[in-house]
Amino acid sequence: MMRLLVLFLVLMAGSPALARPLVVILAEPRGTETTDLIAPYAVLAESGAVDVRILAPSLAPVRLMPGRALVRPQATYADLRQRPDVIVVPFMMPAVDPAREAWLRERAREGARIVSICAGAETLAHAGLLDGREATTHWYELNRLAKAYPKARWRRDRRWIVDGPATTTAGVTASIPASLALLRDLAGEDVMRSTAARLGVPLPVQAHDGAAFRVNGDAAMSGLAGWANAWRGEKVAVKIADGFDDLAFATTLDAWSRTNRSEAFASASAVSRHGLAVIAPAKLPRANRTVEPGAGDPTAVLNEISATYGKATARYVALTLEHPYWLQK
Repeated sequence: MMRLLVLFLVLMAGSPALARPLVVILAEPRGTETTDLIAPYAVLAESGAVDVRILAPSLAPVRLMPGRALVRPQATYADLRQRPDVIVVPFMMPAVDPAREAWLRERAREGARIVSICAGAETLAHAGLLDGREATTHWYELNRLAKAYPKARWRRDRRWIVDGPATTTAGVTASIPASLALLRDLAGEDVMRSTAARLGVPLPVQAHDGAAFRVNGDAAMSGLAGWANAWRGEKVAVKIADGFDDLAFATTLDAWSRTNRSEAFASASAVSRHGLAVIAPAKLPRANRTVEPGAGDPTAVLNEISATYGKATARYVALTLEHPYWLQK
């Protein structure tokens, strides 16, 4: 009887039904958008229901943009032995890479779900993975991509769109609700809700007024005022230590680096509570201001920027992040 019990446990442990979904998030050492990369990682890792890894062509550190910090990949394409269930494609530089696209097409043929974040949609479109499908992207890029890739049906009224095996999201901060929606698909409603609560972010809402995001007079004036004062911009240290909140770090680094009045950098090299290794600049700038990563919800850092530089600057940052804060008057 004991032998039968042991055999049953061994068989169940190896059962595919009990295996957690594998999600890989692509990264490019030459440059990967900060929140596009880290938000899906943080959300999925926090759930405990999904295996998630950052995958790059090599283990060379990945330059985050914007902000001054690097992230260490967790595996290379060559290291991958298990077929991923989901592949997340942030905005990377360059957006077009024939080898990457060939790899994505092969994984799609194997049945992987492909998810682009923000302007990462161009990678999918150039690979032909959006042909005949509905899609979205960052509001600023949408017209350009619609002209360049007319085989996709581009929309502005959703923060994320699922069309068959392809998922696309609107700009930058849509990565958070879209990652929660993906988690719901992979692990269920209860896991998604509890994960959102622990991260301090709202539950995902798909409806979106993308047409409201545009460069108006206020945005233009705020941007120009920032550029005019860039020469005296502040250096903002985002304070981290081992065990830091990776989602809060990403939204803080990203937002403070978009004000045109400041440049943010990681204060130290550290490993997050989910195992994300962040590498600080080799030569740390002298900080004019030090900020603590707050909640994962970007609204918190936008409020902090508003208190520092004024509401117009905070709204300008929200415009570049395609965050609903922009819609506040």
